[in-house]
Amino acid sequence: MNPHPFIIIITGLLILLWAYASFSKIFNMHQFQHALMTQVFPRWMGKILTYTLPLSELAIIGLLLIPETRLLGMYTSLFLMTIFTLYVGGAVFQIYDRYPCACGGLFSRMGWYKHLKVNIVLTIIALAGVVLMEL
Repeated sequence: MNPHPFIIIITGLLILLWAYASFSKIFNMHQFQHALMTQVFPRWMGKILTYTLPLSELAIIGLLLIPETRLLGMYTSLFLMTIFTLYVGGAVFQIYDRYPCACGGLFSRMGWYKHLKVNIVLTIIALAGVVLMEL
């Protein structure tokens, strides 16, 4: 099977995204956990997400690296990016009772509006990967 060149590029971009996201959480676990405890969802959910989110992101990298599971990795990337985008959109459009704190890493420096724009672009990239792989 000769993958479409764009699939290779999209796979590489998503791997870089999830590697950055997971390693920044793992190497700053205390800060990440603190950030999750201040979000709009219940604290018990933040405790669970402290460990499951970075592990899920690492698992997505594994799925994307293996050609036989790449499509599942694309779908999972699309799903997670959609969830993240909706969450950030909630902050931008102020649908929460309180304003959640910013994400870690580069995203904490860009503000909610830019974060939403970046998330939308990354979601579209993941969608493009799914569509190209399904052709």
